[in-house]
Amino acid sequence: MNPLFDLYLPGDSWLHRLDPRAKLWALLLAGVTGLLFRQVGVLAGLLFLTHLLLLSARVPWDRLRWLWSRLGPLLAMILLLQPLLSAGSGPGGQGITPPLLHLGPIRLTVAGLLEGVSYALRVATLAFLVAALLLTTGLTALVQGLVRLGLPYPWGLTVGLALRYLPTMDSLFIAVCEAQEARGWIVSQGGMLHRARAYIPVLVATIIAALRLSDRLGLALAARGLGYPARRTALHDLCFRPADWLAVALATLTFGGLMVVRYGLGFGARPW
Repeated sequence: MNPLFDLYLPGDSWLHRLDPRAKLWALLLAGVTGLLFRQVGVLAGLLFLTHLLLLSARVPWDRLRWLWSRLGPLLAMILLLQPLLSAGSGPGGQGITPPLLHLGPIRLTVAGLLEGVSYALRVATLAFLVAALLLTTGLTALVQGLVRLGLPYPWGLTVGLALRYLPTMDSLFIAVCEAQEARGWIVSQGGMLHRARAYIPVLVATIIAALRLSDRLGLALAARGLGYPARRTALHDLCFRPADWLAVALATLTFGGLMVVRYGLGFGARPW
């Protein structure tokens, strides 16, 4: 299978061997931390730690660069628009900082720039946290983990397939764009409205391809007995090991310490 169509990288690293339930718990706590903290240093540290975890799991740099290339346009939009939409306040909330640029309704400040960096780091951190789960957890193990946590099997399978097919939709869009370009599709000419209209055929073709893919997937699942009223079994059942309990304990203790810093000391409520 083309690696662009599947984020999961088979391996035998410590992160691959962790129980999916332990990774889901750590992902939940790390995601809540990324949402509660706005401090640029904390978010950058969490993003750096996520990269270290991925590298320790022997995830190649090529895959990390691919993820950054997909996040790039969204992060650039956040860094461009957020400073213009948020003037921000000075340290300690002491009023709005002096503007670096003031043109009519546009007001660019240092605090606004820091807000933009904070939002971009938050989005990148959450994206790579989810990627850490998908890169090191197979679909079967992920669905098993969700079911063992209490989700009905169809729900767990739906969540797993939704996460699994996110890169597939991206690959479909790229394939349609390349096919249209080979047929003379030009989008670099004209104004913004003209360029937006030029993408309509691409979107229509992508939606049709996605519907065909979902139809084939539904037939495949039906052929494998999805919905059959019988108890499901697994060839390799999940079992919590000491390493999994240690990972859960470390994630919980770290999260508790960060919450003390966030709400006990009041640190991290602002981007600086």
